[in-house]
Amino acid sequence: MEMDPQCVPCLIRRVLFEAEEAGGGKSVEAVCNASRTLGKLFGPGVCSATVATQVHRETYELLGTDDPYARLKRKSNEVALSIYPEAERLVQRSKDPLREAFLCAVVGNVLDFGISTGYDEPTKLRAEFKHLIAEGIGHDDTDKIRRALKKSRRVVYLADNCGEIVLDRLALGELSKFEAHLTLAVKEEPILTDATRKDIRGLGIERLVDAVVEAPGFAVGVDLDSLHGPFGRLLRDADLVIAKGMANFESLSETDIAPVAYMLRTKCEPVSRSMGLPKDINAVKLFTRRPKT
Repeated sequence: MEMDPQCVPCLIRRVLFEAEEAGGGKSVEAVCNASRTLGKLFGPGVCSATVATQVHRETYELLGTDDPYARLKRKSNEVALSIYPEAERLVQRSKDPLREAFLCAVVGNVLDFGISTGYDEPTKLRAEFKHLIAEGIGHDDTDKIRRALKKSRRVVYLADNCGEIVLDRLALGELSKFEAHLTLAVKEEPILTDATRKDIRGLGIERLVDAVVEAPGFAVGVDLDSLHGPFGRLLRDADLVIAKGMANFESLSETDIAPVAYMLRTKCEPVSRSMGLPKDINAVKLFTRRPKT
């Protein structure tokens, strides 16, 4: 996705948030450095995810940490685990378990810190869960995805945030009922609150899928350079890629990989506009070709 001017203040807010979370009194230095980097990189045609990756790489180095969100990641998983039994009952009682599981997984995507969504504390998900479920899926391509799954031999599920990954268990459980080989991709390196292999340990996710792989590198979304190697072949060989979260859309929309089913909350205007969707809805949207962004 091409970077939008609205992405600039969003990134600055995120840098400030993680600097304050990390402590050490480097908030001013971090914001100044991020501002300089954005001044150099932002311009027509640049990918928002690529710029965000560089900004966060420099911020982590400046703060002297490789995981400033460690506390929030643990708390997010704890909160999601407390909600999970209720979400599981919703899926079990639903006339369409796949659709309900997708909804629960998308609701988990509201957890995103430092971008003024109102969900800067994981406990907010517990408080708002029923309300978010009641909204339903604002754009719903579940039936199209179901038809694609019935014809698929290989499916790759790109995970996103901690907390959210707990509710992804419901979607992965429903996906495992199809005959396709199911691969879950988590992050190789910590970035933001994205789930790594360490973060999913003990959640019982591994038994729901045929393989767990690590998306290479330090990257917001998918590292575009990694698509020239084995990870790119994994995605291109898949009959269907299911991608959680806005960052995966921002990066994958720059590529030839398709079809991709995006499951996310449209939390910002640039992403919702690029996807052709309203802002602040639960969305399950299938792109059979590269979207025009």
